[in-house]
Amino acid sequence: MFQVDAAVTLVNFVEGWQADPVMIESAKKFGERVKYLDEHEVVRIEGAGKVSGVVVKDRKTGEEKRLDVSGIFVEIGLLPNSEPVEGLVNLNEHKEVVIDCFCRTSLEGLYAAGDVTTVPHKQIVISAGEGAKAALSAYDYLIRKGMI
Repeated sequence: MFQVDAAVTLVNFVEGWQADPVMIESAKKFGERVKYLDEHEVVRIEGAGKVSGVVVKDRKTGEEKRLDVSGIFVEIGLLPNSEPVEGLVNLNEHKEVVIDCFCRTSLEGLYAAGDVTTVPHKQIVISAGEGAKAALSAYDYLIRKGMI
């Protein structure tokens, strides 16, 4: 068995955790090997040919600092881009588009899929499957309405 001495720094744009509780508990098990920078934003990634550092900015003070790193993983965020349909369809408290099991929204003929919806587990493979389901549901709707 080998031991890993690597550390991870989580750069968080807002304050606090936005992960599933099981993931939070899992991360806490690593103790001081996981560091947290709340209310920071990534300014730039540095390196030539490979990542050597990331510059982050404290959103409260405006102070920038460079972190020496050998790799990064970018998580875009948790805010769904539902503004184009706000006021047209039902949204939940997280501004996700509310859908049923056929990807139908509250507006007849409008279907939604992916991370913008209430479907759990925001993962690419799930979004792709939901997109296929929404397309088939929309196709079925058009056939039933005699539009194709």
